[in-house]
Amino acid sequence: MYLTVTIIINYSMQGDQATQQLIPGPPQLPPLYSGQKIQTGPYTVTVTDEMVAQRERENQELYRAWREQQERRAMGPNGDGADYVGDFKHEEVRRSFIRKVFLILTLQLIFTAAVIAIFLFVDAAKKFMILHWWIWIIAFICFTISYCTVACSERARRTPPFNYIWLCKLTLALSYLAAFASVTYEIEIILMSLGMTSAITFGIGLLATFSKFDLTMRTGLMMIVGLASILGIVVIMIVLIFTYIRVLHIVISVIGMIVLSMYLYFDVQTIMGGRRIEVQPNEVIFATVQIYVDIVLLYQYVLMFMGLMHNQ
Repeated sequence: MYLTVTIIINYSMQGDQATQQLIPGPPQLPPLYSGQKIQTGPYTVTVTDEMVAQRERENQELYRAWREQQERRAMGPNGDGADYVGDFKHEEVRRSFIRKVFLILTLQLIFTAAVIAIFLFVDAAKKFMILHWWIWIIAFICFTISYCTVACSERARRTPPFNYIWLCKLTLALSYLAAFASVTYEIEIILMSLGMTSAITFGIGLLATFSKFDLTMRTGLMMIVGLASILGIVVIMIVLIFTYIRVLHIVISVIGMIVLSMYLYFDVQTIMGGRRIEVQPNEVIFATVQIYVDIVLLYQYVLMFMGLMHNQ
């Protein structure tokens, strides 16, 4: 009996050792110590205490990233049968986060639609916008600053009331830009564009929520498509400076709709959770801004496309 137990224990230990050998450990940079001489190209550098502390921080970041990667890798390629990772393991946390995001998003879209309606149906407001056309430059600068602040500053997007102040600034600026883009079109085209944008947004939202295709696992593809699209639009716009080609305007609008639809799909999946990349539940403002910007910019490209097709 003792011999049998010993054999089983030894076999189990050997199996654990084999498993540890198969699973690679976290990547680590070589440790440094103060006074060490490092050869960098043709130079020799003496390691300082600050360099040692920096190397320790880098190794800690690598270990933390490796742990997160192992947790997400356990989800499988399509997230089948996997629980929500991190704070999204709690179903109520995820639902509360989604409710807050879409409640704020609904208020933003209603406000934007009201601003567009004011400048469309109130002649004095429409005349003011046309005469003071340069205000859209101020609105664009305000939108860019607000968006970059929310995206880059953790304090700006998490700490009340600063997060709501930046959110209101961004909403005001982008609403004015959307109204400025709409005043030159007929009401019928604007209504058709609103309907088409709503249909696209609703369809992408359902597809991103229930589809097994995880776009958050393909960030490299998104970066390549985004850069290629930006480069293509810049080249086309340079050509349009010297000549007017109607087809190129249509190409710009189609590229914009495709790219923004892709980013909307990605942002919805990061908000709904259960994917390789997901927004933290305390990033309500950040998540709302991403979806709101996607929808409003998508509307502007749809409006451009519908206007070109209507005037054919």
